[in-house]
Amino acid sequence: MNARATYGLHDPSLRDQLAARLHRLRPLTDPYLAVTTARLAHVGATTGRQPTKLPEALRVLTADRMLHEPTGRRVPLTETPARLIEPLQRAYRLEPADVDALRFSINLTYEYPGIVGSPTAPLALKARPDPGYRPAMTADEILRSQQDAGPDGLNTSYLVSQMKGGMSVDFGIGCPLMCAYCYRREGDTVDGYLGSWQPTEFLDADQAIDRLLAHPWFTPHITPIGLHMSTSEAFIPQLWPRTLAALRRLDDLGLTNRVSCITKYGLSDEQITALEELRNVDLDINVCYAAMPSTVEPPNVAKRIDFLRRALRSERLNVIAYYRPIAEGINTTDTHIRTVWETFKTAGARVVVLGGLKFGDDHLTSFMTYGLPLPAGTFTPGKKLLTPDTERRIMTIYDQVYADIEPERRPVVVRRSSCGRVIVRGSHQPDYNGHYDTPQSNCLLRCPLDQHAVCAAATPPTKEQVRHLLARIPKPDAAFSITGHTVVVHPELTPFERTFLRQNLVFPVHTAREAAVGIVKALS
Repeated sequence: MNARATYGLHDPSLRDQLAARLHRLRPLTDPYLAVTTARLAHVGATTGRQPTKLPEALRVLTADRMLHEPTGRRVPLTETPARLIEPLQRAYRLEPADVDALRFSINLTYEYPGIVGSPTAPLALKARPDPGYRPAMTADEILRSQQDAGPDGLNTSYLVSQMKGGMSVDFGIGCPLMCAYCYRREGDTVDGYLGSWQPTEFLDADQAIDRLLAHPWFTPHITPIGLHMSTSEAFIPQLWPRTLAALRRLDDLGLTNRVSCITKYGLSDEQITALEELRNVDLDINVCYAAMPSTVEPPNVAKRIDFLRRALRSERLNVIAYYRPIAEGINTTDTHIRTVWETFKTAGARVVVLGGLKFGDDHLTSFMTYGLPLPAGTFTPGKKLLTPDTERRIMTIYDQVYADIEPERRPVVVRRSSCGRVIVRGSHQPDYNGHYDTPQSNCLLRCPLDQHAVCAAATPPTKEQVRHLLARIPKPDAAFSITGHTVVVHPELTPFERTFLRQNLVFPVHTAREAAVGIVKALS
């Protein structure tokens, strides 16, 4: 650290004072006020000291309104390293201490509602809850309820659940679309909730978001969120008002978290416009279509494809074509596959995510009861099945359908939702589930080279960041080590603890046992 590193914004005491004073002004109606305040405080504290280009970088950040995209939408916090910090660092040749001060100044412009986060420690639990904070459960009770969640992570006692794709916020359980492969079918009992083709046990939007803010695993601006990730359908008429109210509440809180809605339904132009009006929330819409027979997947296909086409025209929405579920022997003929690619080509799909089918003994019973053909293949509980042969045929027919389109203009095709979600936003950050730790299985198909480069350049976290997260599991004394490729946590982790760590660090995380197995595989 150079000689000026203890002055101005490099001084921790000045940062603490700035953060505390600006916190009292929350919510900030103009985030650039925080940048201007930081710049003036820095200049005032460094008068007569060695000159630095940091004040000029902060001035340009405000003058060019770099915190916002041309559409007026806020740049998500997770994208600020690539979109703000690195360009300013290069332009003004900022030294490491200046870059750290710039990062802090940008952190000042974001809100941190709930029990986690501050400009100085975005990943840490707060020492004191925000005024007026009234959780439905204590943090310890929430963690205990998460430990009792089902194998897919669904926490029916709290209705905010850490899952593989992100943190699912649910208003109720049940869906009228009646897909035969649904996890929550008519007559199923899920921890006391009787499955129904109509949503039940409603929370209103404010209750659901309050529970999210109170969850010790939720990090403002960082945790990926899913609305009804596996309990219902966010866009069906019964839930649309709550979905929109929840999105607007998150938006009003100033949160830039990625929020995903997976749908087999469709919205009107008026409803699309309502989603386009969000200014902070980083929403992506994942529209499912896999040419599944209507006996297995009843929702209106024409309405869904029309919605995909109209949503893809929006300059303000992130839209992914979900080629899911792919069920061996049911929708995997060459005709089915060609139909999907021709549909996506006509609609103008830019990012496509492939996914197989989860199928268990309970699905077997329901398929036989409905008189439906059974999917082929050997299924592993909790795992999606997509055979290498089917995947090869899918990509062969993809090449045929898009033969008249230059390769660089063809859609991206990936296996993982989290990969698709960072690519559709412009490849500004690594895959937040850290799948790039096994590129031989996860980074094939048609992931763009720009995204490969971003994932390859992922920055290892600091020890302080890892400690802050381990305290939230809570495993505050857990031993860990950091390499250039992964964080190794020595005690065992549940799959959802590991997911929580990966999604907050945007970096691979393994237990010591997993790391050892990986080394053996690499050497064999």
